[in-house]
Amino acid sequence: MAAAATSSLTGTLATGAGPFSQEECVSIAQEYDGRTQTIDRLLEAWSLRKANLKRHHIHKAAVRGGYAPCADRKAWNDPAEDQFLIDNWHKLSGDEIAARLGRTFNSVNLRRKRLEIGRYDGTEFTIRDLEELTKIDHRQWHDFAARGWLKVRSRARRRGAAPITYVSVDALHRLFRAHPEIYDYGSAIGRSRVALDLGRLPPAPAWKRVVCLSDAWTDRVKRMPVGRTMSHGKAIVVERLHRFELDSCKAAGGTGFWTSIYATPQCPRCGCQVSRYSDGAIFTELDPGHDEVIDIQARKLGLRWIDGKVHDSEGRVVDDHDVLSCLFDSGKRNGTGLRAFEKLVDAGLSVVKTVPVARADLLDNILSIKLRPDQEDVFQTFVATGALTAAQAMSFGKSTLGLMAMTRLGGRHLLVVDTAINREQWIEKMRATAPRVVVKALTKPLRMEVTVFDREGGVRSVIDIFSYATRSRLEGEWVVGCYDEVHRLPAKLAHRHAYAKTRYRIGMSATADMRCDGRGALVSKMTGALVGDDWRDQMASGVVKRVPVKVLIVEDVEHKHEVVGDLLRVHKSVVVMCESLEDGAELELRYGIPFVHGRTKEKLAVVRASRSVVLSRVGDAGISIPTCEVTVDHSGLFGSRIQSLQRLGRLMHSDRALYHCILMTHEERYERFAKRIEAITKKGFEVTQELAPRAAKAHVHDLRSPALKQRVSAAENPFLSLLGWRSEDLHHAA
Repeated sequence: MAAAATSSLTGTLATGAGPFSQEECVSIAQEYDGRTQTIDRLLEAWSLRKANLKRHHIHKAAVRGGYAPCADRKAWNDPAEDQFLIDNWHKLSGDEIAARLGRTFNSVNLRRKRLEIGRYDGTEFTIRDLEELTKIDHRQWHDFAARGWLKVRSRARRRGAAPITYVSVDALHRLFRAHPEIYDYGSAIGRSRVALDLGRLPPAPAWKRVVCLSDAWTDRVKRMPVGRTMSHGKAIVVERLHRFELDSCKAAGGTGFWTSIYATPQCPRCGCQVSRYSDGAIFTELDPGHDEVIDIQARKLGLRWIDGKVHDSEGRVVDDHDVLSCLFDSGKRNGTGLRAFEKLVDAGLSVVKTVPVARADLLDNILSIKLRPDQEDVFQTFVATGALTAAQAMSFGKSTLGLMAMTRLGGRHLLVVDTAINREQWIEKMRATAPRVVVKALTKPLRMEVTVFDREGGVRSVIDIFSYATRSRLEGEWVVGCYDEVHRLPAKLAHRHAYAKTRYRIGMSATADMRCDGRGALVSKMTGALVGDDWRDQMASGVVKRVPVKVLIVEDVEHKHEVVGDLLRVHKSVVVMCESLEDGAELELRYGIPFVHGRTKEKLAVVRASRSVVLSRVGDAGISIPTCEVTVDHSGLFGSRIQSLQRLGRLMHSDRALYHCILMTHEERYERFAKRIEAITKKGFEVTQELAPRAAKAHVHDLRSPALKQRVSAAENPFLSLLGWRSEDLHHAA
């Protein structure tokens, strides 16, 4: 019965008569006026009594009850009205068009749809159109309009909706002509060029002037990392309190500077990112040069850059020595001070003065070695300029060049070395090649004095050997200043040695300009122009060995130790280089090979007497091991490119070189220290990589002889280990 009633009601509703009686229809007609609000109210009221009611049921019931619209329907039969609607729909609001035509908005809107006039059609562009064509965010377009740079037109919308903003092509072109830095229209894609008619615009200028008004800088005391405390695993650094003081650019009245037209500029004074829009709309085609930026950098150090020279606060020209002293002694480390002077270096800052060597001062060669033709070319460059930095590859013979300069020119010379083992090797080479040398250890200041005699027994030259680490000022005058491993010279302490009074100077390092802190750019200003930093010709001629490099991926530090043991069992002479003293001590204890570190006495003698050896950082650079077969880069100073290449160079000095092995975990190879490998490949060395196999149970003590195994280990008792006591003797004594 209920199903039949529902079916009957549904059929009645479908026929349009509705569920209302005539009396109910008359009641609805009395309230009905055709408005949406009235229909909603009637529908809500009658739905409580009638099921399945729709809005059209209310309208039909009202018509049935006698309702008739009071307004006459106005037909759309005038073509002029249609044309007015087409021409003005995107210029005037819908309500304004309806008022002018004497119609309702609904009538106008329905007619617009029948005429197929799109909501955003027209000759002008909306902000969303511009966003799609230029990829510039719509909020920036509104900002251009708020600044008054872009002329726009807004079209109102009904019911509080946001107005539609239109931009004409002419207004857009005026914006691009006044502010070409906004959009790189010269490189726009074809669709955008056609739609925006960008071909009509002139080429954009190359430079713009921007102003930094940032007030983000605040003086503060902040803890900053200053050094590492580990070699493996997660990086842990030591922190120290640093004070930073500088007036903000806003407080200083703004910092204006030139920059490339489409660059996102960074303030050379405070380092903040500056808006890429030129508020003053100042542009130029001519390169403004770097004088302004250099002056900004110099002002941070209390100096001024005027007419290509550095001036102090009183207007006096500042000597280059004083400028570099300000760089290193101002308390800045690898930060703003260095970046400031990079510009000054590019502008011609230099400590070394190039004075050609007088031919009359050159004496005959008293050494037992002669220069190769390529070495002779470099030496003649030194003679012609009086200063150079020899940056040839390891094993080229750079120390021979330095020794030749200090023996063919008479007088007192200066030699600065990196480590004690480098000093010992220099003395070893002098004794091997010069007719006679006398070595004295002197103090105040601490140095070695080497007197070189000629074949007749007369004094040819006296060489003072200092370390980069010495805190003494190098007072006096020397003929030749020779700086071994010169990449150490721009350091915080060692830079003072560049001020030594020398007539000529020569720097030597295969990695002279590769410092990670950016100070490599200063090397050529301290010891002369770089010569031979391109190694390709040296490798092609066979002068420099192209040693194979093998990267072994290991699981952990213990796996590194095991791989070292495998290499020691296979090869006769292996040199292991590690950063961690703990690792070096472990390898010495485990495999019975000497570990040479900073506290080792007569380091070079220990290396020469050993078939295999473990070296700490003291053996990274400068040392030659002619009998070595394999070198192992066990652990390093993070991503240091200099250390990576210098360790490879230890094998390049060998006559029996097989390959250079680098041990890395997966994290070190791909996430932390990839720069170490990149530095090697960029120099032209072939690098292969493989996973290091690992035995199920490593036998790490097989290398030691039975007698060595019975001795007391250094870990148990260093004194008894040196005396050669056996473990069983120790137990009996106990």
